[in-house]
Amino acid sequence: MLCGYAGRLGVVDLSKGEVTTEPLDEELRRDYLGGRGFVARLVYDLIPQDADPLGPENVLVFAVGPLNGTVAPSSARFSMGGKSPLTGITGGGNAGGFWGPHLKWAGFDGLIIRGRAAQPVYLLIAGGEIRIVPATHLWGMDTRQAAQQIREDCEDPWLRVASIGLAGERCVLLANVSVDRYRAAGRGGLGAVMGSKNLKAVAVRGTGAVNVHDPQMLWTLSQDITKRVTGERYFQSRMKYGAYGGFRRQADHGAVMVRNAQAGVFDGVDCVDGQAFNRRALLRMRACFGCPTPCWSTFALLDGQYAGLYGEELTTTSLKELGARCGLADLDAILAAHVLLDRHGLDAISAPAAIAFAMECYQRGIITAADTGGLELEWGRGDVVLELIEQMARNQGLGGQLGQGVLRCSQRWGSGAEHYAFHVKGLEVVGTDPRGYPAWGLGYATSSRGACHMRAYSVFEYGGMTDEEMLRLAGTEAIAERLGWQGKGKAVAHLEDMRCVGDSLELCHFLTRATFGFPEEQVGLIAAATGREYSPQQLQRVGERIYNLEHLFNLREGSTPDDDTLPARFLTEPLAEGLSKDHVCPLEPMLEEYYEARSWDRETGHPSAAKLGELGLGAT
Repeated sequence: MLCGYAGRLGVVDLSKGEVTTEPLDEELRRDYLGGRGFVARLVYDLIPQDADPLGPENVLVFAVGPLNGTVAPSSARFSMGGKSPLTGITGGGNAGGFWGPHLKWAGFDGLIIRGRAAQPVYLLIAGGEIRIVPATHLWGMDTRQAAQQIREDCEDPWLRVASIGLAGERCVLLANVSVDRYRAAGRGGLGAVMGSKNLKAVAVRGTGAVNVHDPQMLWTLSQDITKRVTGERYFQSRMKYGAYGGFRRQADHGAVMVRNAQAGVFDGVDCVDGQAFNRRALLRMRACFGCPTPCWSTFALLDGQYAGLYGEELTTTSLKELGARCGLADLDAILAAHVLLDRHGLDAISAPAAIAFAMECYQRGIITAADTGGLELEWGRGDVVLELIEQMARNQGLGGQLGQGVLRCSQRWGSGAEHYAFHVKGLEVVGTDPRGYPAWGLGYATSSRGACHMRAYSVFEYGGMTDEEMLRLAGTEAIAERLGWQGKGKAVAHLEDMRCVGDSLELCHFLTRATFGFPEEQVGLIAAATGREYSPQQLQRVGERIYNLEHLFNLREGSTPDDDTLPARFLTEPLAEGLSKDHVCPLEPMLEEYYEARSWDRETGHPSAAKLGELGLGAT
């Protein structure tokens, strides 16, 4: 009996209208675990080199891991991936809630979606089967409307739905995939990939169970982890400030990108931080399936300009990107924009980053009212932010240009606009300033999907790890020096591999951020669920294999070491005030250390032959 896995992949050819299944390969399970690991291997193997990301030859993969649907705490997530139309390299994402466990309970470890449907469709996964269902009546609906309509059509209020909004339908390159209406996955435009395939949604309802190797051991380990997690110092903060509490800490360090990173200190922080949100709009906290930490906020505005607004899942991202980055100190407008991004299925990092880029270009005269359709792109204008989000989703006007990403916009506008377009490999940088958090900057530069803070999630720069844990990561406690660089190249490489393991098990980063991200904490859960024994070193090697395979895909598609860099502002313009004053990001020495830790050639980016052999990637 196979334990920890459903044992099969669903394969959908939308061009042919065919659905088949494939058995889950033993080597895939052993070497790539699940989730993100499955996505990395399948994307590399199934997508032809130089494939058009918006063509039928691109493949979209959804996958879950061996802990999904079990009692393991915080194991509710799933991964998705394909070739990004925004960056031309690997694109992907990861989301929580309930969709992932339901896919496992429905009898699948993953989905492989090929081709392009002639007319809009959605996938319905239930009763152990996958059906292709007409969706013409759903086309044009936002993500909330589509999810609700699918539930009504199927007469099943418990269906879990991953869908695209208007942005995905219109192949806007900043479109993502909305999961159960309030969560998102697929940075790099995977919502546009779904739209290009005429695929509106993937709806799933699982009613089965997951066989595990040792139920008692899994329960015991899970209870122990839960007890320890709820005793951590961060637990009470998560209970009170959910996923949005980090904004205040970054703002206090003078390390948020105020007005498109022209400053690091945000004067409006008191108006929009966690305390302000809790007073103004918080209703209650919820939790994903199996999670002991209820950090999922629900909120409403009962009065004011946006009275009647309801939303969920506010994060630090929304406060940074829509607030500080756009110079917006109006909390109500931020919440309205957050909800609009959700409903249209737009990336909550890239879309505000594109708006802030346009605002700085307007400030500097690169674009004028003649280019904006009469919009005055002044900092702090909530009405302008909302209008540009609406235009992005509809692929119209100035917003239609911004929806193609800051790299393409800057190339189109010229006149020095590229200096204000903050991206790595074409993916917009999150609004945490690397001049205040250098390891985050290195993570942006080396991330396998372009600028991404979660590929490494370097929590050690703000007290998130013990001395012992930092020594295990980098061999030195010097990485705790927030503005220093020593040891951070090695630490980021190590963390990237750890995050690959966590994402393949589909454990939440809030659980695996520090102690529970180390392989010693995870091998027991894997053994109890699957019966497979890994040593901590073997499990870390799995993560390293996954990250290197993502890197190899990018090299195959034309990425080079020259792309592992940061926008010039972060390297040459020191911050002028605050606790990060006078600092730039010391990228080069960290990169040198990083490449050495990876055994990658600094000129070509290729892993050494010895490293490829060590990871079993020699043939690749």
